[in-house]
Amino acid sequence: MVLKRFRYKNGLDIIAPLKCGTRWLENETNPTSIEELSTIYKIENLTKNTYWVYRGGKEHLESALKTEIRTAIEFDGGDIDAIINSFLNGTATHWSPILFNYMYNHWNRIEFKVIELNHLSNLFTDIPYDPNNYNMNHYHNSTDVTSTIIEMVNTDSLNKLYSMVENDKPYLTKILNKEHNLI
Repeated sequence: MVLKRFRYKNGLDIIAPLKCGTRWLENETNPTSIEELSTIYKIENLTKNTYWVYRGGKEHLESALKTEIRTAIEFDGGDIDAIINSFLNGTATHWSPILFNYMYNHWNRIEFKVIELNHLSNLFTDIPYDPNNYNMNHYHNSTDVTSTIIEMVNTDSLNKLYSMVENDKPYLTKILNKEHNLI
């Protein structure tokens, strides 16, 4: 999974996984630097003032599947089974089955700030957000209907992916409830 870190003149520091506002942050908010973290294991120098953008597990998974499958169809005919396998083995670009677990381990040591994707634009009150700018309108070879894309995933694999979401979910809940554990 890829994450991006955005830093701003005013000291704002935001870490966001792909599918969690990264294009909007890049295109609209004028960060002074953007760092690509090619894996969730590369996060360093978190502070109590760092924001981490999250999206609900199932919603994030389905959005990531939609992006990766549609991109494969649109540009190279793609191997949908290979894409699904990358999700199952934790190597997908847009989603990780252990993101919340990993971020919880960081949060448990350094209680950084969390912000749900739907509230991200609240950090930039003077910059409007229009979701229509981010729905891949330029893709014409595949449908924009999430349920149709999800139906391309075989039932067993989809059930395994949903189970992975459920296994990771308690870590997000702990963050949101401010529940610390000794590590």
